[in-house]
Amino acid sequence: MLGDRATKYGVLFILLTFVGIGLVEVLRRVRVHPIQYLLVGCAMTLFFLLLVSLSEHVAFGWAYLTATAACTLLCSFYGTFVLRGWRAGVALGAALGALYGALYLLLQLEQTALLLGTLLLFAVLAGVMVATRRLDWYGLIEQLRTQPAPDTAAKPAGA
Repeated sequence: MLGDRATKYGVLFILLTFVGIGLVEVLRRVRVHPIQYLLVGCAMTLFFLLLVSLSEHVAFGWAYLTATAACTLLCSFYGTFVLRGWRAGVALGAALGALYGALYLLLQLEQTALLLGTLLLFAVLAGVMVATRRLDWYGLIEQLRTQPAPDTAAKPAGA
């Protein structure tokens, strides 16, 4: 039952992850390819599949912890290379861990899930608006158009 409820939040949490990666992409001026977004989205989708399949064999809490650890570690590792730095990869992993923690709380507090979910979304939107408040979006888009494609063979900073 909790696994079913968790999957209903799936699209929202994948979109929130994409918003976070997009924000890092814009603020750090790192280009992330659509295939890389797709791969991260696949990892996020597999979280929900792992959760449901594991919860058929072990207690929900252990299934949730295992699926969270697996997907967070995978995305952190991949994020280190995609976002060109171990700090960015760790930050991605921490953000995903917080997101999964919020989902776990939403699942446990079913009476107040709508209120908590709405407050979480409001906080995310406020954070994005504050982080991008001084961005010149037109200038950024023009810069991305004229900038050559990044060297995909480059190693992450600090690796």
